[in-house]
Amino acid sequence: MSYKLKQESISSFSAATAASICTEFFAGKNKITGEAIMGLTEVRQVNSFIIEALFTQWQSEMARLRSPYFDFEAEEVQKALKEFMNSLSNHISIGRGHLEPLLYRAIEATILLTFAPKKFLLNLWFDEKKENLPKGKLRYIKTHTEGFQLLFETAKTPINPAYLGNMFDSMGSHFEIPLPFEFLQKLKSEDKLNLLFEEGKTVDTKPEVVIITETKETPEVKSSVAAKHENGKETINDRFNEASHTPTLAEKLKKNSTKSIEKSLTINERIMFSKTLFEGDQALMSQVLEELDSAHSVDEALAKTQPYNKKWDVEGDEMEAFIQVLKRRFN
Repeated sequence: MSYKLKQESISSFSAATAASICTEFFAGKNKITGEAIMGLTEVRQVNSFIIEALFTQWQSEMARLRSPYFDFEAEEVQKALKEFMNSLSNHISIGRGHLEPLLYRAIEATILLTFAPKKFLLNLWFDEKKENLPKGKLRYIKTHTEGFQLLFETAKTPINPAYLGNMFDSMGSHFEIPLPFEFLQKLKSEDKLNLLFEEGKTVDTKPEVVIITETKETPEVKSSVAAKHENGKETINDRFNEASHTPTLAEKLKKNSTKSIEKSLTINERIMFSKTLFEGDQALMSQVLEELDSAHSVDEALAKTQPYNKKWDVEGDEMEAFIQVLKRRFN
């Protein structure tokens, strides 16, 4: 059965689903922590958009910290504020009344991003009203990540709706639409399938997906393709040049992913992480990385850093680089 997204039903679906999730979570609880938000739903994108909303709110509140009597731009003050922000981010505490609207909007945005990524992209541009796409948004996009990263890095200024639409159409093969039922299962809302989708019509998928699913391949070939491409797609070049294929950088990194995290670090990464994340303590870094090797996913590895990351700048370049190392190891 094929389906088409009912965009007019996104709001009502999101409201009902947010209420259901909150009812389940707050049964016997009064508050939710930041750590719990990261695992609130099985849809990582929803959780990420909630965190983005909290960070945006925090930035807004910090911007109001101005006074004619004190210099908030002084280097020492800025450093103290940054440390305060990092500390406060580890003490998130939200009641249902404030979480539910955040969750509702996060589900709305996630559905649009997942099943109508072109519409999401255009809405993003209209909301920002800028000539450049907001690259800071990428850190919160966990669905169609490859496609959006390619769009954001390729887009030339000035951008406009027509230009963005044409760009998306040229890169459409990077946006593979998931099965609606499987997506709704993760939100425990599969009973609302008919509310959100119309039967008998095709979701905005691309021909490339159909070609792949109809291709008959042996288990050995599938295994080989999956090993070479993290998104599971096989290109035409792969099919006709299997024997003479030259490993790409991504493939080499993939082969190295079985190494321990510490052994996979470059010299620059080793110095950067030791200095900024572990305060120059090489022994502590080795101990933590060894613990992370026992994880089975990026999320599990990040959870294992909780005892050590109280002073980490979650929005800093070092943290972004650290997450990329974990993705290299576990994805």
